[in-house]
Amino acid sequence: MKREMDCSEARERLSDFFDGEMSNEVQMAMADHLAECEVCAQELAEFHDLSQMTAALEHPLPPPGLWDSLEAQLAQADGVSAEDLAAAEPFRWTTGPFVPLVMALAASVVFAIGWIGYQSNLNMLNLAISADFDQYFNVLHQDPVAAQQLLLAKYEGQPVDAESAVHLVGYQPTIVNGMPEGYAHHSCNVIKLPNGNAVHCQYLRPDGSALAIFEHDGERPAWFGDRPATEAVHGDTKLKMVDLDKRVAGTWRQGDRHITVVGAHDANEIGQLAGWFGERTDVIDQ
Repeated sequence: MKREMDCSEARERLSDFFDGEMSNEVQMAMADHLAECEVCAQELAEFHDLSQMTAALEHPLPPPGLWDSLEAQLAQADGVSAEDLAAAEPFRWTTGPFVPLVMALAASVVFAIGWIGYQSNLNMLNLAISADFDQYFNVLHQDPVAAQQLLLAKYEGQPVDAESAVHLVGYQPTIVNGMPEGYAHHSCNVIKLPNGNAVHCQYLRPDGSALAIFEHDGERPAWFGDRPATEAVHGDTKLKMVDLDKRVAGTWRQGDRHITVVGAHDANEIGQLAGWFGERTDVIDQ
């Protein structure tokens, strides 16, 4: 029997859902509820916005010893010993021969702190994206509608066809123009991810199982977190495969963009799709 969830429970579990800290059964119940309840879906969107704002306030301190290390390196490069640099009178830090050294040192420290902050925020963002997609992977083969709602609940998106997608992503998506025989179109939408929009389509096989295909700019390793990727070659196409436990994902460069397949039965299915898209692109380009 399918588990149901009311608004009271959904609101209590928003944080766990956002962090991916719940069982697949509860995730699916939550996703089903969010698909039907605009109020709870809006609260989740606000929770997501608040989380991003909080992450943006991060101001990590530089690692211990950074200042001493930079000071020693700059002093050595300028022919001044670290002892002389430390003993310099205060006014000489702002006048005289020490000015270029001080300016270079200050710029280095500012850059280092800024870089550390940028990397920290980027890592937090990638972890959040990885958690979101991990939920998606776990739910897709059981309930594609719930899986789709997982992404739409966290990232603004809207249904599209080939024509409307052009206005949202700025190009004619390859994946909305059809699939090989044996894949029935289920849905297509554009999702607004932090690192760029992606076209997301779902297809159903004759056995009822789902396959998802994303078209996007650049590689998206953050989607797969710490899952290891293996490389393969199909014809002239270089593929990266990721094991999703019960299914397989694969990504490759297709023209100016990348295509990522999620929910394939095996690497052979991904290779066949890569070949099919490659042939279709060649025909379009001629």
